Amino acid sequence: MRWARASVATVVVSAVVALSGCQTGDGDEVTLTFLNPHAGAYEPVAEAFEEANPGVRIELQSVPFEQMVEQTQARLSSGDTTIDIVSVDPPRLANMVEQGFLTDESEFLPKMRANVTEVAISSITVDDRQWAYPLWTSDNFLFFNRTVLEQAGLPAPGPTSADRLTWEQVLEMARTLVESGAVRYGLGMDQVDRYYALQPLLESMGAGPGLEGDENLTPAVDTPQWLAFGEWYGALYADAIGPRGVDPAQMVDLFRSGQSAFLVGGASAIGRIADGDFPGEWGMAPHPYFEGGPIVTPTDSWAIGVSATSEHQDLAREFVQFATLDPRGAELASSVNTLPPVQTEAFDSYVDHIRQLAPQQTVGFGDLFLEDTAEHSRHRPTSVGYVQFESEMNTAFGDIRNGADVERVLADAQSALELQLDRLRELSLDAEENE
Repeated sequence: MRWARASVATVVVSAVVALSGCQTGDGDEVTLTFLNPHAGAYEPVAEAFEEANPGVRIELQSVPFEQMVEQTQARLSSGDTTIDIVSVDPPRLANMVEQGFLTDESEFLPKMRANVTEVAISSITVDDRQWAYPLWTSDNFLFFNRTVLEQAGLPAPGPTSADRLTWEQVLEMARTLVESGAVRYGLGMDQVDRYYALQPLLESMGAGPGLEGDENLTPAVDTPQWLAFGEWYGALYADAIGPRGVDPAQMVDLFRSGQSAFLVGGASAIGRIADGDFPGEWGMAPHPYFEGGPIVTPTDSWAIGVSATSEHQDLAREFVQFATLDPRGAELASSVNTLPPVQTEAFDSYVDHIRQLAPQQTVGFGDLFLEDTAEHSRHRPTSVGYVQFESEMNTAFGDIRNGADVERVLADAQSALELQLDRLRELSLDAEENE
């Protein structure tokens, strides 16, 4: 599904003016290779850049998300000069910077500030330096089956932050609907078992992000607060409020088919729900929080960086800036997978598109998104050990969902992370001593 209102031809006019310095000059074709995990997503913006810059070709090398870290590590650590541009997942940025994979883009901070929010800039900042360009952002919402709620005499959640429900209220309604047989499941999460989706719940409950200390290299996932969250999460599935054995990719379809009363999901779910044959009426509301705790929402998404081993860094930078900081370029770069761009003008166009997809359900969507981002969002912890942390915790959450003992699972995760992160700390100290 594409939402960019400007055609590629229209964008080219702007791109020619903004990027006229990119001409190769010697008549030779230059190929820029862009390693990314988003097959098809960048074709519109690559096409626009190529048309504006004869002699430049963007080669999109897309790999599955599960292989992105491995591919990036293997190719950039070997000094592969054929990679010019690379997708960057913000919580993994510190590790990429530590290994020297990216160019320092700090001199372009004023240009970033003119086009994107400080929250977005902070996501690509390590040691007060900027190492990539933010492209997309994110938030989660509570989707609900309005018809089922009304038939059960339960109030539908409101659309504004002032209407935000607590998790206690959501689960009370979910349990009522499951026990009455109105739905098969009360609650689904489109990123079930993934740290991205569960971090806001952990922090709202007071458990903390799970990494602390210098450079976030000290795990803290076996605290009483984490144990309390683990028991809460496990009970969701032990009590059949949430589904076991359902893959994250199936969660939106479960809700769309009427089998789940509530769904926690991102903005990308709106189009999928609106395009489907929903059995009744649906709505969306702000992400819940725990009673007595802070409102916490997720944020950040993929950024784009310039490879430190590229032989065409200036030209690669021009493409990256066009795709992230130029309004039309950012709109094109976000048009295939409908993720929210952080470029301010492109974001406004994105909100208009979302409103067209589901006019009744998305009243106030843009204002809520901006409020969540500015006031309630929490970045995932920046750490050279984030890859190990996320992998370990995603496995732990999956084990808890499937009924494993919470205390044992979290104790095992704590021990495994202590070993892995201690090793990373030692390697970092060795590197500093050898400088």
